[in-house]
Amino acid sequence: MPFSEGESGNPDTQFQKGQSGNPAGRPRGSISQWMKEFGEASEIKLDITVTDQDGKVSKSTATISTNGQTTINQAIAVRGLQKALKGDYQFFKEVLNRTEGRVPQPIDLGGQPDNPIVIDDLSKLSTDELIRRRAAIRRRIADEGAGQEGI
Repeated sequence: MPFSEGESGNPDTQFQKGQSGNPAGRPRGSISQWMKEFGEASEIKLDITVTDQDGKVSKSTATISTNGQTTINQAIAVRGLQKALKGDYQFFKEVLNRTEGRVPQPIDLGGQPDNPIVIDDLSKLSTDELIRRRAAIRRRIADEGAGQEGI
């Protein structure tokens, strides 16, 4: 079925503007809330149901236990520390990112007192002046050896 220009599918089945495609999706913070609630336990029992490609259903139970010695969260922390001491910081980073949130990364755009950000109003420049400035920027980049294209 051909579509009119600007259409990319059946408009009757596409998401309506302002509506979520997954309104009943995972609530925000649900993973960290789960870790807070169950992480304080020393034992968690899980009922697992698996359906294979043929439709065969199998059920099993799994138990995560620290034998009452520590909480699940403490055991995760100890395991993470063991891995970090062996040089694997990725595990610790992932756990912290998922439970505490990622650390904001500062972006330095310049603007220090000795190097202020200057924004020219290019709309007031003539075409010749814009071409001259573009050529000057390209020369500066070539002189610095950056070799960037498309400026």
